Amino acid sequence: MNPAGMPGSSGRSAVERGPRETAVRCVVPTLLILAYWLAFRPLHGGVGSPTFLLGLLPCLAAAALLGLRGAIVAVLVVAAIDRSFALEFPSSDTSPLAGAVALLAKLLFAGGLGAVLDVRRRERALNAQLRHEIEVRQLSQESLRRSEGLHRALVQSLGEGVGLFDAEDRVVFANQALATLLRTSSEALVGQSFLEFLAESSERVQRARFTKDTRSYEVVLRDAASTLLLVTETRFDEPNTQGAVKLRVVRDLTERVVSERRQRDLERELERSQSLQSLAVMAGGVAHDFNNLLCGVVGNAEVAQRRVPTDAPPMLSQCLSEIVTYAEEAAQLSKQMLAYAGNRSLVIEALDPNVELLTALRLLHATVESKARLVLDLGESLPEVAADRFKLRQVITNLVLNALDAMDGRRGLLTLQSGFVRVTEGEGQRYDLRPGDYVKVTVTDTGSGVPDALRERLFEPFFSTKAPGRGMGLAAALGIARAHQGWLGIETTSESGTSFCILLPAARESTPRPSSIPSVSTLPPAARNILLIDAEPAVRAVTARLLGELGQRVVTADSGRLGLELFSQEPEAIDLVVLDLTMPEQSGEQILDALRGVRDDVPVVITSGFLATDASKLLGAPNVIGFLNKPHTLTSLEMVLASVDPSAARAQQLTH
Repeated sequence: MNPAGMPGSSGRSAVERGPRETAVRCVVPTLLILAYWLAFRPLHGGVGSPTFLLGLLPCLAAAALLGLRGAIVAVLVVAAIDRSFALEFPSSDTSPLAGAVALLAKLLFAGGLGAVLDVRRRERALNAQLRHEIEVRQLSQESLRRSEGLHRALVQSLGEGVGLFDAEDRVVFANQALATLLRTSSEALVGQSFLEFLAESSERVQRARFTKDTRSYEVVLRDAASTLLLVTETRFDEPNTQGAVKLRVVRDLTERVVSERRQRDLERELERSQSLQSLAVMAGGVAHDFNNLLCGVVGNAEVAQRRVPTDAPPMLSQCLSEIVTYAEEAAQLSKQMLAYAGNRSLVIEALDPNVELLTALRLLHATVESKARLVLDLGESLPEVAADRFKLRQVITNLVLNALDAMDGRRGLLTLQSGFVRVTEGEGQRYDLRPGDYVKVTVTDTGSGVPDALRERLFEPFFSTKAPGRGMGLAAALGIARAHQGWLGIETTSESGTSFCILLPAARESTPRPSSIPSVSTLPPAARNILLIDAEPAVRAVTARLLGELGQRVVTADSGRLGLELFSQEPEAIDLVVLDLTMPEQSGEQILDALRGVRDDVPVVITSGFLATDASKLLGAPNVIGFLNKPHTLTSLEMVLASVDPSAARAQQLTH
């Protein structure tokens, strides 16, 4: 402490002692001086000149109580008293000498005592202030240690890496999280350059962005290329940072990037699924209307074929035959569209997958042998699959033909494999399948592969990479696989070939086994009164004409309401009702219930362009004897008519 501050400190101490104590200290010397002044005459009469020495007592008291300043004031007051008495007693020879001696004694003793006491008081004040400052500093250091410990604990407990770096980009401090991210320890990090831990590509990017004073950038670790880190950098010029000039906060983005990529894949798969579902709905609607139009084409062509005169030009018969052929081809295309939409009825049976594969290949034997070398790798003791025999063969045929087309005329290798797989819960989510046992059939070609840009569109209807293709083969196969509660997709693809895979559920004990197909009577159908209820004009006209060609008597109705009115007029006169499944005002099920309300034993045949679950409920209803698929042909109508009470029909034919 500087000397100038000492009096101030002493003054502050005096102030701290309080005004009462100060007043007492001032009053005591004053009373002693007053007592000395009053007692001087009597004492001087007894002792003479030594009385002047008694003035030393109040001066010493003032020095003891008030210090040097109080002593000087007391000495001056006592000296004034002594002088007044010295003038009052001039006859004393020793008076001047005694006064001088008394004054010197007062100055020496009282002044010395006051000076000593002032020094002691200041020393005590300085010691007290020093102790106070030491205590404050100790408290401050303790608080600083606690704050530093808290901050260090906070930095160490952060899940993100934090590091301080000097001007040469070397680590000054690093928390445990940063050491963990950089695959090392905190102690080993100190003194190392941050760039030593980065991949070369990230190092170039980091340096380039650093020169532009970029605050945030992404890097990849040298020893873990799959780890992506986000670095946020801050520069600062703060004292007491041990030479650190940069603060880096490092976050691991790997999990977030993987999650975002997985989310994007799921969103893309969902969009693709929704797009395919919309296309399936559209394809089903188009196929339904297309079937109705084909009824008119096929039916009229067949009627015309039956009515061609024997002397007609051969060209006429050929044209009619080609019309029927092309119409049947169009009907097959419509069936493929319905298969893609999942609106085809399935006859689910327990089938041997290897047998069905070989059966499908027998039909394609000549085509396969001319374009590729066939390799079969069929698993042994495979479980039976729950599938529709003809639809399964259609899927295999489409996949094989697609594989042959992918080889672009080059004689490559075509491999068919079959095996057993068990789909787990996780795999079920990937394939959108229920966990369980499946049979896996893989068709692999050695073609040029499928580009990524075309991979998602490959199963869209009417999309084809081949000029002559209609783009319905894979789309129909996908619809059939989904209708079987299975999965169809690309397993692998590269420049050396592609593998398509289909998963079909294994048959359960309750799945029916294949049964023999009943023979159809070759006798012509007996004449009946038939009520035809269909909302499509072309279907009504042509179906009535075809039934007429088969010797049937037909009454038509364009709505369920009109059909019920006609049926209610003479219910017993109607031998058979042909009812369309899809009607604009009333559904087929509602019309069927109304018909049975009038007459519960009337035979009913359901007809529709759809052969799906919508018809399964009606097919199980009483007196529903069959299903007639559109477009109608003479052959299909003959088969349906033959199934209506065949014993009665045979008896009627024998009577003619």
